[in-house]
Amino acid sequence: MTTWTRWVLWMVWLAAVGWLWFAGSLGTGAALAAVLPSPLLFLLPGAVRRRRSGLQYVEMGKEPVGLL
Repeated sequence: MTTWTRWVLWMVWLAAVGWLWFAGSLGTGAALAAVLPSPLLFLLPGAVRRRRSGLQYVEMGKEPVGLL
């Protein structure tokens, strides 16, 4: 998932929890419990993912040509 998508999902999550709290469906404790770990869930996995642009070495096995 791209960084932009993670930020958008995080903003949608915060807006949904804020709206539910404002509407009275969530209490203050439940809203805080839903919001506080959200940066870890949405933003951190993007920072620890493996780079795709790094060099990757592949060991290729070679068979002798003259012994077939």
